[in-house]
Amino acid sequence: MDIGFVWDELKYELVRKKHDVVFHEVVSAFEDDNGYEVPDPAGQDERHMLVGQTVTNRILMVVFSEEELPLYRIITAFDAIGRWVDEYERNRR
Repeated sequence: MDIGFVWDELKYELVRKKHDVVFHEVVSAFEDDNGYEVPDPAGQDERHMLVGQTVTNRILMVVFSEEELPLYRIITAFDAIGRWVDEYERNRR
């Protein structure tokens, strides 16, 4: 099954400027075999967080929701820090 990704255009521009991430880079984090997913730490039931490495070797945190699968709505993305990077490094194969 092919997965699709959408991102609100205005939100994308804000995130792109603030965190210097681009759409294709964020999507590539979903392809990382070493990436991991957890429920949104902010407590939003319908949201998930992915920590994964991108094609540019950045480790990003990507907050997303599952629209009507196979469609993921990206909410935000930024560089992972602290315990999120530590956990990623522990999970690397």
